[in-house]
Amino acid sequence: MTMKRSLRDSISVILLVIPVAFSQQAVADETMDRLCQAKAEEIQTQLRIAEEHGNEHRVRGLKKAMEGVQRHCTNEGVLEDAEEDVSESMAEVQERQEALSEAQREGDADDIRQHSEELEEAVMELRESQDELESLQGEQ
Repeated sequence: MTMKRSLRDSISVILLVIPVAFSQQAVADETMDRLCQAKAEEIQTQLRIAEEHGNEHRVRGLKKAMEGVQRHCTNEGVLEDAEEDVSESMAEVQERQEALSEAQREGDADDIRQHSEELEEAVMELRESQDELESLQGEQ
């Protein structure tokens, strides 16, 4: 009789523990920072595309990226990355502006045209970085 009772108690405990374990995973998923969820969704989309095209190297890289997001991502980290992108883009615009100014001083029309195009491209990248940062700040 005690063996039956012990088995029944063990089963009862298991039945109580299983839902708790699953609910903890659900809570962990729900508590993932909002910006990280968006980042994970984007990686998942890219992963699906890479799998459809049989790009195994890309699949491995995206799976590694997903693990990193799941383990280490925070809203603050996503915002810091976006702010760093803006800062890097600003530095690139500054470099391109200086190169254009130098070409203008030298008076070489081809160099001026080339550096103007490079500056325009850098400015567009800066705008994209700024837009992304503003979008992320709005999602917080």
